[in-house]
Amino acid sequence: MKRRLFILVTIVPFIMAAQIPVTDAATNASVGMVNSQLMNINIQLKAVNKNLGRLINLMEKNNNETSKSRKILKEELDAKKTSPDYVMKSTDVSMTMDLKDKILEAYSTSKNSIQKWKHLEQDEIQEFAGYTANAILEAKNLFKQCNGIIKTKSIILPEERLKKVSGINSKLEQLLDGLIAYNNKLSQINAFREAKLSLINMNKE
Repeated sequence: MKRRLFILVTIVPFIMAAQIPVTDAATNASVGMVNSQLMNINIQLKAVNKNLGRLINLMEKNNNETSKSRKILKEELDAKKTSPDYVMKSTDVSMTMDLKDKILEAYSTSKNSIQKWKHLEQDEIQEFAGYTANAILEAKNLFKQCNGIIKTKSIILPEERLKKVSGINSKLEQLLDGLIAYNNKLSQINAFREAKLSLINMNKE
């Protein structure tokens, strides 16, 4: 028993000593593997950083282009919010001003004519006065609409502005034609009654 114990006491240190190099070798191999992995990670990080740098540059470039696009878009929108010179000086706008003058002139002429005509009935005169007043009021509203279309800051294409002004001119022409036609109608009625009265007076003589 003592002999066996002696042998164990003698052999165990040698066994432990023999295992130490093996353990160190395994540890060194593990450290080497870790170092290799760290190197690979560093390489990957450098690649990622490089890609991030490119991405940041692209984002900055896109941001600059977006800013330029926004500036151009703002300029285009501002341009659409105002009437260009060719709209202000167009024949449509000139026609509106011309129609305005003609309508006011027709109203003034009719008013003076009514005062001179002596053979119209009172209800005819009142009816005509109401008609002309409504015509002038409608014309005033149309002038206001035209002015608003020309000067509005809303986004309206120049062609659309001119189209709207042209539509207003059509309505103004109808008002002018109506005033002239009504005036001619009363003029004919007055002339007919005056001639009839003259004929009656001639027969009396």
